[in-house]
Amino acid sequence: MSIPEVFHFDNRGEVVEKSPIKPYFLAIVIILVSILSFGVGRLTTTQREGVKINFDQSLLQNTVSTANVASAVSAGKISASVNGTRYYYPHCKSTVSEKNKVFFDTAAQAEEAGYELAVNCKPK
Repeated sequence: MSIPEVFHFDNRGEVVEKSPIKPYFLAIVIILVSILSFGVGRLTTTQREGVKINFDQSLLQNTVSTANVASAVSAGKISASVNGTRYYYPHCKSTVSEKNKVFFDTAAQAEEAGYELAVNCKPK
């Protein structure tokens, strides 16, 4: 190792240490530019579908069909879980086990007991 490899002299003849990054600067710039151009190329060539949101307009309607409620009332099959907060009509899918089910005659009785209609359950 010689002196010119370790030290650098400025215009006034003073000794200045060489920067350890300077020899690698061009290589770092080339690598970063190639990674950036690769990423931009991938983004422009892939065909992506946008996010599609299917919205069921019937969820906005909070009306109760009187015929369906009357049939559920006459059968007395509005069910709920002892441990839950939702009630279900007979045609709705529920995961309530038979030992935890409680039954109500009307939806009003279930709501008075603190239950509310399940999100996946609508009167027909």
